[in-house]
Amino acid sequence: MTYPFKFPDTAPPTLSIGRSRQWGLLSATEVHATPGRYPGMVTSDHRLIFYLTPEVPTDCACEGVAQRRIQSPYDFDIVPAGASGFWEDHAPCDMVSVRLAPQLVTSTAEALALPGGRAELAPRLGGRDALVEHIVRALVAEIAAPAPAGRIYADSLATALTTRLLQSFAIVGAAGRQTLSKPQIRRIVDYVETNLDGELSLEALADVAGMSIPHLTTLFRRTMGQSVHAYVMERRVQRARALLLDRRLSIAQVALETGFAHQSHLARWMRRLLGVTPSEVARA
Repeated sequence: MTYPFKFPDTAPPTLSIGRSRQWGLLSATEVHATPGRYPGMVTSDHRLIFYLTPEVPTDCACEGVAQRRIQSPYDFDIVPAGASGFWEDHAPCDMVSVRLAPQLVTSTAEALALPGGRAELAPRLGGRDALVEHIVRALVAEIAAPAPAGRIYADSLATALTTRLLQSFAIVGAAGRQTLSKPQIRRIVDYVETNLDGELSLEALADVAGMSIPHLTTLFRRTMGQSVHAYVMERRVQRARALLLDRRLSIAQVALETGFAHQSHLARWMRRLLGVTPSEVARA
């Protein structure tokens, strides 16, 4: 199944850099992107791309994790240091790029006494988190402020953001600890996207990955920063949102097309993940 996206040809894509501010090991920059495909730059910093423009169809990939979605304001992507990928926006998009130096992540992990004394941020596409949103919006306000707040305030925001990312979106463990390989991630993601309208099972996904169910559930959470079930429901909600915005199907039909048992099941998960109802999306 594919999304019903149809877009006209556009001019060459252009990134416009707006206001920026740096506080020690943390920085935030306003970015405007015209429609088009952009290669993801490999950098030595961890990056959090925080989206501000509603209803922008986007294709993106990072280290074998791929996604096609219609993004909502305050969705974000996590691109770990050294990671590669691409993104393609199909409409103009405003975003905030937050960069975290590896030293900040390492020192915060040590302060949190994470298992093994280390942690790595995992790639995450289309994430949503109320606390991350609150912190980044505070950084956006600081960018726009005529005079910066005191360093202690900026340091507190940096610590709070890094702590939250490590607690919710990290691969934690001893050096060399096993994770899913890129081919395994690609096979799982492709299988989920192809079968969102059907009955997905852990047994089938374990077969796709070539491992046992317990092994899959452990490595998936370690690699992707969330459970298999949470990932599948997130993808179903994003697919449902795209179909609702296309307005070709009723809410009940969209629920069935995206693997939900019924319309109320879709509504419950959409409210939980996006904070809106299917009716509100359809009227957007």
